[in-house]
Amino acid sequence: MAASKQAAAHPVGLWGAVAIGVGGMVGGGIFAVLGLSVQITKGAAPLAFLLVGLVALLTARSYARLSKVYPSRGGTVTFINRTFGAGLFSGGINVLLWLSYIVMLALYSQAFRSYAASFLPSSAHTLGKHVFLTRRLW
Repeated sequence: MAASKQAAAHPVGLWGAVAIGVGGMVGGGIFAVLGLSVQITKGAAPLAFLLVGLVALLTARSYARLSKVYPSRGGTVTFINRTFGAGLFSGGINVLLWLSYIVMLALYSQAFRSYAASFLPSSAHTLGKHVFLTRRLW
């Protein structure tokens, strides 16, 4: 209970929220998929990043406006529940949201194992990738 009172006394401010957003975009968007995106789009990678940046800007604007209308700590779940009501449809959408988070974490894990294994000698890359992917850090 004391932790929740402390969290309420020190909410995430503007710069904290910006840092979380930038960290997620840089960590996942740049380091995890940069090589793959350049491989797929070839010479059109800058155009693809511009297009994705515009989509991210529109998404950020939507989240900012929704946060103003529905001030809550629930984020996307709150927006879905307020828009569609607390029913089967919104529950299904929220489950899909959580599944997308799991896929995103799997992508980050895959990228981490590749980067971490690159610091090992060439003969240990394959074993290192398996170790870094399956290693529990807690």
